[in-house]
Amino acid sequence: MVLAGLAARTVSGKTPPLGFRITLWVLAIVVLSAAIAAAVTWWRLRKVAAAMPEGQQRQGRSAQAGCLMVGAIPALFLGLFLLDWAIQVS
Repeated sequence: MVLAGLAARTVSGKTPPLGFRITLWVLAIVVLSAAIAAAVTWWRLRKVAAAMPEGQQRQGRSAQAGCLMVGAIPALFLGLFLLDWAIQVS
């Protein structure tokens, strides 16, 4: 309810409270950092899996890398949305 009210203030053109703007910037930075870290880890796991001999362990590393990338893509979109919103209200 409170978050919806603060979001409505940003749409109406009124300046939201400073705490809300700071929280929005912190969330954007944290989510984008997590997405970048997941993408880097995906890249490293993919290289490690390619260097391993065929077998169950290689398939496991490939699956872990795929799961990281599946999580990184929505996190990146969420982070970009939050960043855009933070820029607009600042």
